[in-house]
Amino acid sequence: MSANAETLERSGSALGSRNFSALCLVVICLCAVAREFGAATWSSSIAGIAILAFLALQWGKIYRTFQFFVLVAVGLALVLWLTHNITWNELATAIDRGAFFTFFLTSLAVLREAAGSSRLVRRCGTIMVNQPPGRRYLLMTIGSHLFAVMLNVGALNVLGTMVKRAIRYGDTEEERRIAGIRSRRMLTAVLRGFSGIPLWSPTSVTMLLVMSAIPSLKWEQYAPVGLLLAGVFVFWGAVLDRISYPQRAITPGPNHKLHYLIPLVLLVALIPSSAFVVSVITGLKLFSALLICVPFIGVIWISFQYKRAKPSMNAALVARRIGRSFPITLTNQRNEVALFASSGFIGVILIPLVDPTWINDWIQYANIGDGWLMIIISITILSSSLIAINPIITVTLILGILQQLPDLTISPVIQVAVIALTWAVFSGLSPFTAALRFIASFSDVSPAVFGLVWNGVFNLTILLALYTALLVFL
Repeated sequence: MSANAETLERSGSALGSRNFSALCLVVICLCAVAREFGAATWSSSIAGIAILAFLALQWGKIYRTFQFFVLVAVGLALVLWLTHNITWNELATAIDRGAFFTFFLTSLAVLREAAGSSRLVRRCGTIMVNQPPGRRYLLMTIGSHLFAVMLNVGALNVLGTMVKRAIRYGDTEEERRIAGIRSRRMLTAVLRGFSGIPLWSPTSVTMLLVMSAIPSLKWEQYAPVGLLLAGVFVFWGAVLDRISYPQRAITPGPNHKLHYLIPLVLLVALIPSSAFVVSVITGLKLFSALLICVPFIGVIWISFQYKRAKPSMNAALVARRIGRSFPITLTNQRNEVALFASSGFIGVILIPLVDPTWINDWIQYANIGDGWLMIIISITILSSSLIAINPIITVTLILGILQQLPDLTISPVIQVAVIALTWAVFSGLSPFTAALRFIASFSDVSPAVFGLVWNGVFNLTILLALYTALLVFL
């Protein structure tokens, strides 16, 4: 066989594997939607097979750390099933959680695909970089926050690249010092804006976890508290920045008109608004309705990017984009799917093995009050993240156990607020988080220095304020 023939055969095989993998993700999503509408556990079986098929097809490209999580999940399931320590309904619940997490990733991937090629996103990023220093920090934080709703970690790539292009180090030592300060301020602003997403955004994995673990709580019931916390989070970062770097009078760059950001704000607002309408019509939870709406919003956004074409050509361009780009975009999530699906599965499958009565008795025996209990939970999540234990497992287990404690009097809203704030802190602190590693790559320091030194005071003050509030009000 010639070299060209071998190349064509390998590329054809890769294309077939990628398309079939994308099809597996679509099947998983359909099964997750079916379960939301009350389908029987047959859909859990199909979802489980599709998840295993996707992981098998993509196994060679999945990071070894995430392969470990998958093997642990499968091993636990087999051991517990063979030793009769888990029922089919419990196993189906764990599979459903893994499928729903996969649905979450796949749904948001469509939105991320649309945002990645949007001129609106690039223009807004340019506007934020070309601001006076004081205003620039706040705009970079808010912009990063809005971008992250749609792009997730991709927001760090967009803004980090723009920051790097905007910095000119010059030839003198003073010019390099000023450029270094400018880079540090902007990159820190981007990270803090991104880190505030877990506080409220329905497109964050934090909200996915807590709303899945606390069925009695609706996102719209918690959202006002989360938005308030996000506002304080962003404002406090701006205060620290102003204290650390006194304002200088500098003329803004050529692209500084803030009204160009309005379409981005409206687009972000459209996501929960459309989900609310679908939720009212279908009776689904708002979070589930959101994941159903997001792919349609993404496809419409892509269509809008070809608005100059005639309707027939527009439809053809969108169809070609879906056929060519979507299989790549979806299968490139292989590591996230492996991590989220297996972590969610492990967290659910372990909950029945924990005795909530024993834990409740221990809490009462140790005379641990509500405030200290939430502080211990926060420290446990935070310290686990600092030693590379995945927070998806930690949070799923903790919330699952909390909901079973017979004497628990802590409001679900407070539980979510504490976990969301803790998540926001460690995402900008732990060098093991993808966000911190990614944004640090645009600087000249390590992730540990970025999180503990550059962002350390901010994180420490947030934690102190949280723990003080818990002791005073609980």
